[in-house]
Amino acid sequence: MNDIVFIGSHLGYPMDTTPLGGGAMVGLHLARRWSQQANVRLRVLGSGPVPPAAGLDFVRLPEGGAGAKGLVSLSELEYARFCRRFEEATTSWVLDRPARLDPRRTCIVVNDISEGPTLARLTRAGFPIVSLWHVDVVDYFNRLYLKEFVRPERLTRLYEAGRGLGAARLLPDLLKLVFEKQRQTVVHSKRMVFPSNAMAQTIRRCYAPADFARRGLVVPWGVWERGGDARAAEALAARLKGHYQLGDRTAVLMTLSRISPEKGLHLLLEALRRLERSPRRPEDLCLFICGEPAFMRGESYLRQVRQTAARLKSARVFFPGYLADAEKQAYYRLAHLFVSPSIHDSYGLNIVEAMQAGLPILASDHYGVQDILSEEFGRKVHYGKLSAAPGLLAAELGDLLSDRGRLSRMGERARAAAEAMPFERAADAVLAAATGLLEESSVGSQRP
Repeated sequence: MNDIVFIGSHLGYPMDTTPLGGGAMVGLHLARRWSQQANVRLRVLGSGPVPPAAGLDFVRLPEGGAGAKGLVSLSELEYARFCRRFEEATTSWVLDRPARLDPRRTCIVVNDISEGPTLARLTRAGFPIVSLWHVDVVDYFNRLYLKEFVRPERLTRLYEAGRGLGAARLLPDLLKLVFEKQRQTVVHSKRMVFPSNAMAQTIRRCYAPADFARRGLVVPWGVWERGGDARAAEALAARLKGHYQLGDRTAVLMTLSRISPEKGLHLLLEALRRLERSPRRPEDLCLFICGEPAFMRGESYLRQVRQTAARLKSARVFFPGYLADAEKQAYYRLAHLFVSPSIHDSYGLNIVEAMQAGLPILASDHYGVQDILSEEFGRKVHYGKLSAAPGLLAAELGDLLSDRGRLSRMGERARAAAEAMPFERAADAVLAAATGLLEESSVGSQRP
């Protein structure tokens, strides 16, 4: 039997109450899906206190997890220190078990880049590695901290040049977690799994690995089946409609994500301010900004977003906070249009969830949207310069909200498209890639 060691720093947390983002949610569902497979023995290493599934072989690392503050309360520097502790603990755990983990029959699947184990040490020990790319951390760093001052491939070349001169060792550890860890992931991964073609091509441009076509695998995550009580969600939606005073003429927008600068909520609010001055403005407009602040830079950004929302003249903006799944389904029933104004998004699980709920989409043309969104049920906005984004969003909002019947038809087509993207298919494809590496290794070891 093959062994899979699945390593994710964000695994082991109750995702109905912990705002850790899409990568953590994908990891949770991968662990649950793979735990049901009879042909593999799954071990999961995470930092949270709760096993992702009952009966799962789960190990919490490092000892005590993220510490007394908890993962979602760490600053950037505290998070960097946690990453190093998790890196060392998970690497040592694997290497300290040679009798139980045979590299010829064990594949390491890593759910993170910056937070992952030391891949060079695992490679030297003979373990094949599959990396899941939920975030291109160099591109994220470039967009959020450097304001896209240079293209990401230029950044990686500058880093490589400095590395060749020995300058990389002089960088702060926080930057090493961005640049060196991503570089090591490219070097040591036997398979790299990307959620979108756009991300895959960015990584290809940045690192130009000669065997990228063989090692790179694009697997859009799709969406998992939703359980819950539909009648309860409908009843809650009716109560919320009364609570928020939503009438038949109210145009309801919804966005759902971690509240963080890369999600572009300030651009959406500025678009609403412009729409208020437009002759195409709806008679009554309501926006729900759903989600909790991200655990880095989230609180300060939430304050900024609230201040911007308070300056709107007529549009009403509400912040329901983090939504458990039942609440989420109720809010989807209130909305006419889901908006994803992100500056950076690796895939967009929230978009596929909204499609599954029957909502049309307005989104920036970030990585994942390019593969997911069709004109039949959505609109894509290319920002170009960020200063142009509010005007572009406002124009699309004015057009889409002018025809409620068209939105309804788009929503039905969105639901059908989501149903054609089952998460189980993606999870099985990644597992097949991991076990396929072990089969290749087995065949290779038998050759004379």
